Amino acid sequence: MTGLVYVFTGEGKGKTSAALGIAVRAALSGMNVAIVQWYKEKRWPIAEHKLGEKFDNIKIYPLGSGFYKLPSDHASPEEHKRAAMAGLQQVANSLQQKPFLLVMDEVLNAVCEGLLDEEEIIKILEQRGETHMVLTGRSGEPTRRVLVGADLVTECKKIKHPYDVGRLAVAGLDY
Repeated sequence: MTGLVYVFTGEGKGKTSAALGIAVRAALSGMNVAIVQWYKEKRWPIAEHKLGEKFDNIKIYPLGSGFYKLPSDHASPEEHKRAAMAGLQQVANSLQQKPFLLVMDEVLNAVCEGLLDEEEIIKILEQRGETHMVLTGRSGEPTRRVLVGADLVTECKKIKHPYDVGRLAVAGLDY
């Protein structure tokens, strides 16, 4: 059996939350899970970074250098590229352990922003064997082949968001 590929994409909130829900479900079923994050930094106080402390069968790797090309961006384009490549290497390393599930959080953003090439992602997907994979992030033309080849694609569409009226993210709800 070849593992399934799920994609959560779109402009709306909920992509990472959906992926983490699947990861927790798999962990609670006794399966091994790896989560590689492309933009989130280890130093950020994000609740999901504690998953490895709560579940022996979840390994989480926040390898990002922050969000690319946003006003809060503190890293150079080269640092973002190195972080993206480190994420890709961690996925390859994790696949050698043959987890039940491997989450590639915000990897589609990295492709759309030119930090990774879609061909690199397709190569990883082809090497997954029985490992199920969940990819998240905003997509576009640079990720078209990934979306076409996926088994499930769900678009998170923004209808309304607290940020639109100036409300900040809430700990425990948004991060």
